[in-house]
Amino acid sequence: MSTVKATNIQEPNSATVNMVLTTSGGVAVGQNLSAAGTLSVTGTTTLTGSLASTLNLVAGTTTVAPLDFASGTNLTTALPGVVEYDGTVFYATPTASQRGVIMAEQIILLQAAYTLTSQTAAQKLFNTPASGQVTLSVGTYEFECFYSLSSLSSTSGSFGFALGGTATFTQFFQSLAIRNGTVSSPTAPNTTYNIAANTNISGNSTATTGYANISGIINVSVTGTIIPQVSLGIAAAAVVGIGSYFRIRPIGSTTVTSVGNWS
Repeated sequence: MSTVKATNIQEPNSATVNMVLTTSGGVAVGQNLSAAGTLSVTGTTTLTGSLASTLNLVAGTTTVAPLDFASGTNLTTALPGVVEYDGTVFYATPTASQRGVIMAEQIILLQAAYTLTSQTAAQKLFNTPASGQVTLSVGTYEFECFYSLSSLSSTSGSFGFALGGTATFTQFFQSLAIRNGTVSSPTAPNTTYNIAANTNISGNSTATTGYANISGIINVSVTGTIIPQVSLGIAAAAVVGIGSYFRIRPIGSTTVTSVGNWS
């Protein structure tokens, strides 16, 4: 289990603070401290034990975080009420042995329409920020993507989804996509399952609008960038609509097979 490095912690009321303060070398420097007013602990001192009353964290600064979890090894048996960090993801255990991943999402979202380059090759879906890419460390990630398109070519063609970038990864995703005249009208979409970029997830159509909803897993074996991309069967200056988004969250190491009370 990881320890907590307390930074700028204050106990604002009169209370007995029942804890052991240790240096990074593990040497105890105090315990069962009484705070008649305010107790302040600064730096990266490790705190163990318990507090007799509420612990309040003051606001962080540009150089000091209010709370910093050091990477460690998870408990052999998860205990209720515990939060852990193994250097890949955070975990919380609400009840005995039911350790779960705390989701820490990275999100990119269009608040304004984005006009694509008129080409058939895969290109970035997002320009907020300009490169439309996210840097991922080694690990397994779950992702979800939604995008809408307008101003597609009226020549019969399709559109697709891809993941580019410098990271080395494997991918597994399901897509629901369609080109139709009115995207808000109920119409059965095309469904595909892919382990590589697929240049045709929508099916061919002359409709100039469409949308796609994609979800899946990425297993990153070498750290690098990931770029959500779209490809067009027929080149056009298509427009990615407001509200299109990509969200991604780590769920474990590259070898994770389960988290929780599975048997």
